[in-house]
Parts: sequence; structure tokens; C-alpha cells
Amino acid sequence: MLARISFKKNHMNIRIILTFFILLIYSAMAGQTLMPIYSFATERHTPDWYKEQASLWNNEIKKDKNNAYAWYNYYRATRNQLRLDTNDKRSHDEKATILNNIVNDMGQAVPESFEYNLSRWLIGGNDNQYLPHLKKAATMGAEREEIVSEMINWGETDRNITMRDKYAALWFNSKLASPGLLNYNYNVMAGLKPNAILLTVGDNDTYPIWQLQSQGIRKDITVLNLSLLNIDTYRDKVFKELNISKWDTALHSGKSINDNNTYIAEIIRHIATNTGHHPVYVALTTGEEYTNPVADNLYLTGLAYEYSDQPIDNMALLKKNFEQNYALDYIEHRFFKDISEYYTICVNENYIVPMLKLYDHYKEAGDIQKTEWIKHKILILAEKSEHKSTILNHLN
Repeated sequence: MLARISFKKNHMNIRIILTFFILLIYSAMAGQTLMPIYSFATERHTPDWYKEQASLWNNEIKKDKNNAYAWYNYYRATRNQLRLDTNDKRSHDEKATILNNIVNDMGQAVPESFEYNLSRWLIGGNDNQYLPHLKKAATMGAEREEIVSEMINWGETDRNITMRDKYAALWFNSKLASPGLLNYNYNVMAGLKPNAILLTVGDNDTYPIWQLQSQGIRKDITVLNLSLLNIDTYRDKVFKELNISKWDTALHSGKSINDNNTYIAEIIRHIATNTGHHPVYVALTTGEEYTNPVADNLYLTGLAYEYSDQPIDNMALLKKNFEQNYALDYIEHRFFKDISEYYTICVNENYIVPMLKLYDHYKEAGDIQKTEWIKHKILILAEKSEHKSTILNHLN
């Protein structure tokens, strides 16, 4: 990930840039456009778009099988297409075979390239047996945009926070940083008590927080991504740091979706009931299938649920966050281009439920000014919500 990083001026990077622009000019002359392929969690396109890009990059490979950059983009485009195309009924194993074949062929054509080693790590899915490939890729292109998220993961799981912050800062300062996601996640953190633990589930509720922390914002908060916690060695390290008792139940491949949901709900409860000095929150981006089993202990305080064994006055916390802590102007006044516009719209949906609760509270209390203030914000968000009619019905 990351395009506008301060690249080191070396011949490899200059060659890659020149190669890409030559390919771009050639494809434009042919009426088609080659584009670099990023994670679909950063920039979202349709499966057909990724299919077309895969074909275009494959054509470049046919012209020059030693074009490592084309191989990498062919792999990423195919990977994104297979993950997003809900009409593709091939099994998980069949799709995995397709991707493995691409990476195997890449290994035959460009075995010593940065792109092959990074792809071999990616297809391994955080399996440490492939870590030598990530290390080799890092020595060849430590600040290449494609490797930044993987270096952040490596730093986090190895508990090398200096490394994690270094690459999170590179992402923050690049064109691939999403202003919308940074604003949203700033507000998530602004609503948490000191020294909190925040449980997250995906890219867009985790990486932006680490980016902000790399800038010195709310470094007291510990983010625990529930997917990364399935890595045994990482989970043991971070739990020891936080004085959380050891968790021996790991989720392994082959488990059903229901087993996965139960596992995540259980580990949420385990973390929350084993931290005497850290308030524990669950991000609203965490699905109800994970939070429902522990719903009786979760209190909506804004953009996160606070876990508590005892009843708490969450309405007071909700009011404080929206009235005092959250920076909400960006919802109404957006003067930025956002590479992750699709995901910004998605996460902004999380404002609506707490805002509706505040709307009802202000209305019942007869506070006309605040009722209209929060209603105005809700109406702006409702315009891009798939639940617009339901929201308007509630307000009316």
C-alpha cells in the first residue's frame, strides 16, 4: 500500500516508475488503462474491474515473463476478483489453487524479485514459515508501497512497536491514507477512557488507528485486532504484556462460520474479564454475530461498546462524546479526496444508531436546539445510507 512515500532514490524504484508509465501510455493508446492494484480494503472496485485488470496485466506478462511488477499486479487483481465476486461459486480450495498457481509461476519466472517474495508471504496468510520471504522482500524494497501494511503487521505481531509506528507513519503520509477513515477512527479513540483496550476486526478499524498513534495521538490505547489474535505466538506475547491470562483455544482452518463467531465472542469475554486496570471496548465495526453472545455486558458509549459487569450510565457517556469529544465537522464539510470513499461511507453508518438514541433523548427532554443539531447530522449521513427510509421514518 502507500504511493506517496518518500522513496529512496535508487535505480530499482526509478525503473519501476518508468516501466509503469510506459505501460500506462501504451495501454491508453490501445483504449485500455493499466492500473496498480491495491488491497480491496483500501480501494474498492467491482469484480469485473478486477477481472479486466487481471487480463491486462497478464497480457504484459505474455510480452515479458520477467516483468515482476506485472506478475504482482496480476496476482493482486485476481485475488481481489476471487474474494469479491459473489457469483463465482467455485470452492475456497479451488480459488486458492488458482492463486497458488500464479505465485508458483511467478516463482519460476522472477524468483529473486521483491514482488515474488512479497506475494509468497501474502498467500501464506501470516504463516511464519513464509516469514523469510517477507524479510527478503523488505531488504529489497523496505519502503515500497506494496509492503507497508505487511510491515505494520510484522511489527505488531513481533511486538516491535517502533517498526509498526515507522510504517504506519509512512502510510499516514501517503496518498493511500484515507482522510475519512482517519477522521472516523480519531473519534473512536476520542471516546475511550485512558489506557483502554479496543477490540477491532478488520483493516479499516485497525490500520487508521495505528497511523494516528504513529503521530502521537492516544498512544495509551492498545488495539487488539481479533483476527491477529488467532496467531498463537502473538496472542501469548500481548496477553502477557496486558496481564491477561493465557488463552489456549485457537481457531483453526476448517471450522464453520458459527464456530468462528463463537470463538470471537468467547475471546472478547475472556479479555474483558481478565483486565483489572484496562477498560475494554469493542468497536462498533465488530459484527453483531460476534457481540450478541456478550450483549448484556456491552454499553453503547459512542463509536464503541464499553464492556462492564456492572450497569453504567452510558447515556451520559454518549452525550459527552458527541457533544465534547468527537470532531464531527468532516461529516458535513469534506474538502478532501478519499481513496477509501466506499469504506468511509460504510463506517460512517456507525454514527447513526448512537445519534438516533441521542435524538430521542434530546426530543424527550425538550431540548429543541440539540434535537435539531443531531437531526441535521443524521440527515446528512442518511443520504448515503442504504437504510435511508428507515432512518427518515424514525425521525418523522
